[in-house]
Amino acid sequence: MLNSACCLRMCTQSLDDLINKGDSSKGRAPGGGRRPAAGVAPGGRVDRSARTRGSNRSNRSNPYARPGKKTEVSGDDHMANTDVATLAASDNPVLKVKSDSKPNSVAGAICNIVRESASGNPPAVVATGPAAINQAMKAIAIARKYLLEEAQPSDLICMPRFEEDIRQSSRVCFVLSKSRPVRSVPSEDDLACKEKTDPYKLAGAIAGRVREGDQVACTTKGPVPVLIAVKAIALAQTYTAEENVEIKFCVGIVDLENPEIRSSEVTSTYLHFHIIAK
Repeated sequence: MLNSACCLRMCTQSLDDLINKGDSSKGRAPGGGRRPAAGVAPGGRVDRSARTRGSNRSNRSNPYARPGKKTEVSGDDHMANTDVATLAASDNPVLKVKSDSKPNSVAGAICNIVRESASGNPPAVVATGPAAINQAMKAIAIARKYLLEEAQPSDLICMPRFEEDIRQSSRVCFVLSKSRPVRSVPSEDDLACKEKTDPYKLAGAIAGRVREGDQVACTTKGPVPVLIAVKAIALAQTYTAEENVEIKFCVGIVDLENPEIRSSEVTSTYLHFHIIAK
């Protein structure tokens, strides 16, 4: 049974290091109840006039875009075997997380890019498959903890962007943005997600609560349930798009009583997805 009086803690599981150059494991940082049924180009002479017309159309559709600069980050922007300083200097820094990546090291890289980049913006995080996505969520949760401990605390908000058919693919790019600190505490009213949960039904439950103005969160654990939760949040975005409501989330690591273990003194580590609708 989910306990509202739960304790936040950092995940310290030991996995292989994602970052190939340098040890950036921590950067500078010092460190149940009700569970609703969840389930919802050839060569040749250049036509300069045509090129000009195309450029003008592009500028009219997006007048604030920089000429020739990509405005939407994706997993294709990932630069393999690159150090954090180089990533921080790039226009679209992307960290790629694998199933054996170490969450603490990825979290340190995220924080260092935030500190070293000219814009102060976080990188995107790309992952493919349940195990890699699970590690990415842990890493982002740990990075949140580090940034909230800064002299000028900030938070990380995620928008999941599936780069292929969401029904068949599990390649997702988590677009991160900084925000003011977000208060996200698990409660007995949180939605739950398991391996057999239908992501479309869970998405419907999320969108329904958002429309009603209720606080929405989902607590889960394990690679497959975490993937389902992420898919549900991405699907919920499509459900509320016509209403001009954008759905994002922040993720944290929490210790909760495990309803599958009889002893009330035994806790398990869960990922807590706090939904943010704007």
